[in-house]
Amino acid sequence: MPSVITSPQPSRQIITLQEAPPVSKSTPIPSLVIGENLHVLVLSSSLDRKALLQIKNSTLLAHTPLLLQSGEELTVRVDQLHPAIVLRMIPREDVEISKANEYLKLYRSNPGALKEMIAAVKDFLNPDNLKELANYISKKDIQNMIKVLDKIIISKNNMTNPLFLKDSIIALGLAGERRLMKALSDPTILANEKNSPTLKGILLKLSSELTPIHIANEYTEHDNQQIRQFSHFLDRAATVIESLQIVNILAQEWDGLFVLQFPFQCPDGIKMQDLFIETDRGKNEPGSGKQYRIVLFLDMDTLGELAVDAGIQNRTFQCSLKCSDQHVLDFMQTLLPELHKTLSGLDYAIGSVQCVLDMNIQSWKHDFLQNHSLYSQNVIDVCV
Repeated sequence: MPSVITSPQPSRQIITLQEAPPVSKSTPIPSLVIGENLHVLVLSSSLDRKALLQIKNSTLLAHTPLLLQSGEELTVRVDQLHPAIVLRMIPREDVEISKANEYLKLYRSNPGALKEMIAAVKDFLNPDNLKELANYISKKDIQNMIKVLDKIIISKNNMTNPLFLKDSIIALGLAGERRLMKALSDPTILANEKNSPTLKGILLKLSSELTPIHIANEYTEHDNQQIRQFSHFLDRAATVIESLQIVNILAQEWDGLFVLQFPFQCPDGIKMQDLFIETDRGKNEPGSGKQYRIVLFLDMDTLGELAVDAGIQNRTFQCSLKCSDQHVLDFMQTLLPELHKTLSGLDYAIGSVQCVLDMNIQSWKHDFLQNHSLYSQNVIDVCV
């Protein structure tokens, strides 16, 4: 089926193709929804304004009054599905705002997306699935993925490392672009990058390699179907990581907040721990000193739900531990003297360190989140 791509101006005439010339090997029409925003790659174009587009995991022929360049990446909206697919280009300034909104909506609508993605990666890497996956991707990429996953997931194997949280963030790929920026002044960082792959980097690499234009003539139809499914997963998985990056950019701009998630390997499976770091960004009264607040929501296999609310002001540390079970509270109380002693060895004055009972930690978490613009502001799609 031919498709049409037009400019943002509604007055521009749209001319559809009645017949599409043959493509090297046809691919299924992707599942599209009217109003959906898509990322499109121009695979080839001709002087008669015909272009071959990669949309999702399919290739479609398009006619457009616009002059497109091979290798160009476009953002379009689906305007029509029948009798021809009509795609309308979105202005670049609207693309950035719309993209940020989409990432924010993804994060807010499914805060467990990272857990689901990591569980899916682990499933792909189990021995049964690896037998088939090894037919499409290299052994080195598989080994790198396993190695990276071991760094991302906090377990008894890496918890003794005092920098396990930092290593998890780096291995996930949240700091990838920042490291590239630093490489402008320190090229050795790129050399280290090759020896320290990230999950996001691996996902993007495999996604670029497993495209229909590369695989169409190399495998059977069954193989192509499996590859398309895996390629679709790679795109979705990379989007989950990118959404966390965008969310952190917005959170820092609006609230001076870092929003992080860490997967813990527990006996009954992976459990996610949410970490929020607030900075005052110089908003305090003169002479009051900078304030930092760290709020950690834990989901433990034995202790259940816990919340840690810690803060530092004028080099004085205060901490409140919240638990939802009386037996857990009694157990935590016995550990407070040891915790106080350990904290006293740091270069901070120790204020209040306490453990309290809170039967509804989720409600307290909701109230905490609603105090931040990231969770209280409405998301507006300016392209609607």
